[in-house]
Amino acid sequence: MIFIQVGIDHIPIHHENEIAQSKGFSGKIPANYWMHVNFLLVNGEKMSKSLNNLYTLEDLNSKGYEPLVYKMFNFTSSYRNQINFTWEAMDSAKIALGRLREGYIKHCNGEIKIPLEEIQEYENKFLNAINDDLNMQVAMSVVWDVIKNTKKSKDFQKLLLKFDEVLGLDLKNYKPEENKLPEKIQKLVELRDEARKNKNWTESDKLRDELISNGYNVKDTKNGTIVSLI
Repeated sequence: MIFIQVGIDHIPIHHENEIAQSKGFSGKIPANYWMHVNFLLVNGEKMSKSLNNLYTLEDLNSKGYEPLVYKMFNFTSSYRNQINFTWEAMDSAKIALGRLREGYIKHCNGEIKIPLEEIQEYENKFLNAINDDLNMQVAMSVVWDVIKNTKKSKDFQKLLLKFDEVLGLDLKNYKPEENKLPEKIQKLVELRDEARKNKNWTESDKLRDELISNGYNVKDTKNGTIVSLI
């Protein structure tokens, strides 16, 4: 089976030309399946060189977003729909990836045995979503149901690793200590979140400046303060 992924703008002419050229050269069609993905918008506009709104993975990394954060961002929409890239959306994806990893680790340390029927029910829901034209929103809702399950279990850990064969979030190689903020920085973040909760803007600004002086970018989101190395 041969599979090709292209943008929806290639549907009217590009495929016919590809097929004609390939059959003319080799007598074979170039692909059995064509997957047409919609456009990526940036702040509501089409990504293009003329608008100077092109970003690379290197650009994202320089702002403190690892590539897997961008993958997590893409899981919020169907490949058939336009998706709007914003830094706020990336912040949310970064928080979501962090929480998913934390939930995975909690299951790694769990001792409760889960009935096989419950595991199979989750697995069937996930596979049904994936087989339904890659319905990632539903698939991820199943992942979150497993993550948030109050019964912490290595059975759920194994199930999440099975899901990750599709998701590609590299959970099996995740090591919390490598991604943990220094204790001093984490404390400053917590103090700043508390100051903002109490609307103590003077203290909040002071703590922001202290984080910056320690070499961290500071971003405010609805889920709290996010810091990344400058």
